[in-house]
Amino acid sequence: MRTWEDWKRLLADVPLPAAVLDLDALDHNLGVLTGALGDGLTLRVASKSIRVPAVLRYLLDAEPRRLRGLMTFSAHETAWLAEQGFDDLLLAYPIARADEAAALARAATRAQVWAAVDDVAQARLLSAAAQGAGVTIGLCLDIDASWRPLPGVHLGVRRSPLRSAADAVAVAQACRALPGVEVNAVLAYEAQVAGLPDVAGPGLAGRATGMVKQLVKRRSIPLVARRRQQVVAALRSEGFHVGLVNGGGSGSVASTSRDPSVTEVTAGSGFVASHLFDGYRGLPWQPALVFALAVVRQSDADHVTCAGGGYIASGSAGPDRMPQVLSPGHLVPVDLEGWGEVQTPFRVGDGPVPALGDPVICRHAKAGELAERFASYLLVRGDRIVEQVPTARGLGRCFF
Repeated sequence: MRTWEDWKRLLADVPLPAAVLDLDALDHNLGVLTGALGDGLTLRVASKSIRVPAVLRYLLDAEPRRLRGLMTFSAHETAWLAEQGFDDLLLAYPIARADEAAALARAATRAQVWAAVDDVAQARLLSAAAQGAGVTIGLCLDIDASWRPLPGVHLGVRRSPLRSAADAVAVAQACRALPGVEVNAVLAYEAQVAGLPDVAGPGLAGRATGMVKQLVKRRSIPLVARRRQQVVAALRSEGFHVGLVNGGGSGSVASTSRDPSVTEVTAGSGFVASHLFDGYRGLPWQPALVFALAVVRQSDADHVTCAGGGYIASGSAGPDRMPQVLSPGHLVPVDLEGWGEVQTPFRVGDGPVPALGDPVICRHAKAGELAERFASYLLVRGDRIVEQVPTARGLGRCFF
């Protein structure tokens, strides 16, 4: 880990705020994820966790036999990535409008494209667009992977209404007669496994929460595997050629790999190790992506203020969605103001008071969302900045 003095030297001549991606840490995290991947399986990179074409290419080129294609997050992003030369694209979220279907049809003229569906109405939109473009779009049935132990209790993300093999077969059969589309893939994302850290928080409440999380994960892993296997078997028995079966996320690469029906596992956040992904046992990630703020004033002897910093993560609002200070570790955000869009004040603890212009190094809670706030990332190798590469935002693209 770099010391604060290392960071000051590295960023001495860099305009701040800046986003910095450490390639050495990225390589380490890539090794952790491929090491957890089962034999014969491939890893699909979640584009929403990166959002930088040069970094997506870097990952795919680094392990061409273990990494396969991208999991995308919007139809127009999928079309744009196809224009950038990426040729294996799985859109993991359903479309609902004609312009989105048309974007995927354009992408399918350049790349192999699958689109997640959980309703025949989505497939009809895709069919009409595919016919107009003279292409075939693969349909990937998105299967609900939540755990519902009691009536009214839903553990996991709310995604698909397809909760059984019968549900999946019914939609697949309805899609069978549609021209330009083909049901040939299955997706089941076990968010309550992949997105829950293993390490408990502090105190009695933290330990109790940790025990609940472990119970949810233990029960969910076999439940999801069984549901996925039943869906795949039922579709194949009905004559559907299911060649792609996707599951998991960064936090569940090992457990998802144990499902014999799975052909590939998705990972995204683990590559850069945003702080919501701290605390996973057996996954010793290193923080690879940070942002640096500049100290611009000192209001009191024990307080300094930085410009910018209000990069709050999406999701259920709470302290865990806030950034964290990485270096120097003795700076603490002021509770009454928090991380502000224009300025962020810090209380200085037991350590030196930063001078005007000094960098404060911070981590975002989520991986890809930082790219929406910066036009470029600085790529660092060792003690040098080796390249500056544009984000999708820096290339003039914003998909949500």
